[in-house]
Parts: sequence; C-alpha cells; structure tokens
Amino acid sequence: MIHILDEITLAPERIPEVTALLHELYLPDHLSRGLSLVSRWVSPPVAVPGERNVLRLLWQVKDAPTYYQMRAMTTASVVEFWAKVDAICEARQRHVMVDADTTLLTPLEPEHAA
Repeated sequence: MIHILDEITLAPERIPEVTALLHELYLPDHLSRGLSLVSRWVSPPVAVPGERNVLRLLWQVKDAPTYYQMRAMTTASVVEFWAKVDAICEARQRHVMVDADTTLLTPLEPEHAA
C-alpha cells in the first residue's frame, strides 16, 4: 500500500473553501483513479489570528502501478482543483510513502530498462 500525504498551508478561514473544492472537483472521480481518501487533518487544532494552518489529506493507492496510473489519469477537474488551491494557499507539498517495513523496489538500471 502506498500512502500520499498532501500538506496545504493556508489561512484558517480558507480551509472550508478547500474542503468544498475537494468535494466538488477532486472526490467525484478519485475512486476511478484508484485513489482512496483515508483521512483529513488540520494543525494546529485552533485558528490563531495571523497564523497559518496546515490541512493534511492522506490518500492511499494499492501499489506503484496504481500510483502511476492515477497520475496518468489526471482529469480537468483535478487540474482545476489544484489550480484553485494554489491560488488561495501559501504552500503545498506532496509526500509519497510506504510503511517502513516494506521492501523497497530498486529502479532498473538504464541498460535494463525496457
């Protein structure tokens, strides 16, 4: 199982806007892309005037082929979602991870690549 953690840094009052965009633009076809939303978090758990919060979205896909298939199946609504998020957030990062006990795959050497 591969987990994908999106971290979106933004003003606390913008969080409902991003979650609404998530439901409107991103979630309708996420399952057909092999992507499942596991959970959503906000930290810190309070809105501090003048400070930013981080919205974290944790996704999962079955395996590496599904991850690359999901990326290849990017739709117009996914592109629109991220463009709108980028317009209202200060920063965002994506982390692609596996459990630390997972045996990591080794990339093919260039001469062995098909």
